[in-house]
Amino acid sequence: MRPYINWIQDPGNQKSSMKRLRYRAGSLCQLCEFILTQTRRKHHLTSCYSSLAGITTQQRRPRKQFTLRSEHGELVRRLNASTRRFKSNNTSNVTQTLVEQRLYAIEQHIQGILNQKSENTVPEKDALEALQALQSVARATIGAPVVEKKDGITPASALLGLDANTSGPSISQSSPPQDIPPQYKTAVAVQVIKRAHDIIKHPGVFISPAILKTYVSVQALVGHPETLPEAFILYASKPIPKSNTSPTQYKSPNPNKASSAVPLPVADTALSAAIEKKDLSLALAIIDTTVCTAAFHRSKIIRRALPPLTGFALAPLAVYTLASQLSVYQDSMDTTMATNVAFAGILAYVGFTATIGIVAVTTSNDQMDRVTWATGMPLRERWLREEERAALDRVAGAWGFRETWRRGEEEGREWEELREWIGRRGMVLDRVELMEGME
Repeated sequence: MRPYINWIQDPGNQKSSMKRLRYRAGSLCQLCEFILTQTRRKHHLTSCYSSLAGITTQQRRPRKQFTLRSEHGELVRRLNASTRRFKSNNTSNVTQTLVEQRLYAIEQHIQGILNQKSENTVPEKDALEALQALQSVARATIGAPVVEKKDGITPASALLGLDANTSGPSISQSSPPQDIPPQYKTAVAVQVIKRAHDIIKHPGVFISPAILKTYVSVQALVGHPETLPEAFILYASKPIPKSNTSPTQYKSPNPNKASSAVPLPVADTALSAAIEKKDLSLALAIIDTTVCTAAFHRSKIIRRALPPLTGFALAPLAVYTLASQLSVYQDSMDTTMATNVAFAGILAYVGFTATIGIVAVTTSNDQMDRVTWATGMPLRERWLREEERAALDRVAGAWGFRETWRRGEEEGREWEELREWIGRRGMVLDRVELMEGME
């Protein structure tokens, strides 16, 4: 066995210099004992420092993190104070009492919003803070990570190179707190669902994209997305308060307007929650109220088709300018004729290339799995409704067999309903010639 060197801190020197004491031959067990002794000592010093820091923190007066400008400033201040206490605790310390205190502060804040008259508009910041608070409670109660403490350190673990943090807690990212009973988690989920729905249904709350995204995240987190289709309808058709009116007047929005379209990431989150809940009717309702609406189609045209169309409309002017410049560099024909010839050639090249690109984009089918377009579907509709087909493809993949060789053997009322619903949309579920072994 090789000898090892034992080092000690030199008490006579104020600098962090180390003094070699002596050489000593030691066995493997003595080396393990030395490592474990150093680890326990560091853990003891860390615990003492943490307790001392806790006493010092209690004696100091906490600072204000930001200035509150809300109409109910006192309620928001209590809510933020509860948020700081809620986040300062470790996940393992999320107890039923702490959740009840947090819910009480949120309840007071939401009551301040709901008690306002319908003539008064609720600031977006207040509604968003309430939804984010409900989201934090739901995440901590239902899906927060749990801390598993190590009972002890073995010599083998010390020799494997584990650092000093091994003596602390290790966090599992997918387990909820163990000290909260399931019945209480269900009660918290019901209360979170009800309060979040009350916020978006209040006449004075304008459902902005940020509020809709937070609301969908809350409902998906608690596992109850049944109210999401109604929320999407409210997002498109809820009356909008007019500015500079007292009392506040409301105007009816156009549900087919491009700004009324549900963002695609929000629709994907809602569909994932419905698929996880295994509710086919809910999944189809979410698809019908998000990617199947005229507002979504108009929004897609504006975002993705308008820039290329604008460039295609300006192409002749750019091509003519380029042709007139190229005609100067030749002397075989008249300048005007050379300009016309170059203009026609370049414009034909641009037009033919753009046409081939459009056909390639609208006829691509590499992303299709089980749901394909029916024969005779126009290319413009294929491109415009691609998100709808992709959503139905996800639903079919979730309800059908995962094994590719078993596709086509599904049966049952829900599967037949899904097949009929897809067929009425101009699509085909499990086209025979595209199935495995049927080429």
